Amino acid sequence: MIPLPEIEPPLINASGILSYPEVFAAFESAGACLGGYVTKSVGPREKPGNENPVVVYPPEGAVLNSLALPTQSAEDWERDLEEIKLKNAKLIVSVYGGDSREFAGVTRRMSRFGDAIEVNLGCPNKEPGEQTIMESIGQNPALSAEVIERVRDETDKPVIAKLSPNSDYLAVAESCMNAGADALGCGNTLGPGLAVDIQSRAAILAGTTGGISGPALKPINLRMTYEAYARFRCPIVAYGGIETWEDAVEYILAGASVLGIGTAFMRKSTHEAAALTRDIWEGVQEYLGGEPMSALIGAAHRPADGGGSDA
Repeated sequence: MIPLPEIEPPLINASGILSYPEVFAAFESAGACLGGYVTKSVGPREKPGNENPVVVYPPEGAVLNSLALPTQSAEDWERDLEEIKLKNAKLIVSVYGGDSREFAGVTRRMSRFGDAIEVNLGCPNKEPGEQTIMESIGQNPALSAEVIERVRDETDKPVIAKLSPNSDYLAVAESCMNAGADALGCGNTLGPGLAVDIQSRAAILAGTTGGISGPALKPINLRMTYEAYARFRCPIVAYGGIETWEDAVEYILAGASVLGIGTAFMRKSTHEAAALTRDIWEGVQEYLGGEPMSALIGAAHRPADGGGSDA
């Protein structure tokens, strides 16, 4: 197993949120407490995604997005990543494809730029009429294992298998770990869900449905983190509704070693978003009270003789 790079502080952006090199540079200039940056998911070809509206962001409740994995071409990504100069933070390149061959091809091209490869195994939204097995890969242990095995063959960097909550994720995780994954991502957006405009009497999102994220996702992905840590005791990159230091601590206690922030950055300027990362990390450090974070990873799990099961 290849260890994850040292990500200090162990906060990153979630792929799809602030995920381009020029934004990474702006965040570093603004003093963000991010020890790593994750690219948009890079695919085998340019993909425009859905037209607006692609996000439903109500004052309360679930956030929906139907971006449908828009990305520039792999050639453009290569040019951009050639020029990126992060001072201290690590770079995680997210990759996707329609089948294992495409995942492998993208990994082959992107591996030299990243300190780790995050494999996007399931995205619950797509363009209307789009025909792809992408959304089903993350629900199928055998297909997921095939993808991870092909990706593993193309890189010497740590491989993070990003799981979908729309699946038997423990079965998928086990197949991925056996196929060569070094860490688990817990996890992707949930759903898809729907929002309807009562004035126009139509679905709000251009893609009709969208992936569920934000605070509504936290209990789901927190459970995923807890169960994955109990089963595999491997490094876990956790995503889903992290907006405060308390949210971050919950995920650490459940088993996360790296924390991804996504929806909490929306509607914030670069300086406001950078300040949020500082607030979260300062709160975590105060909670730790001088203890290393490693001492608290998975601390919410009962010991074997404590009258309860880890699972």
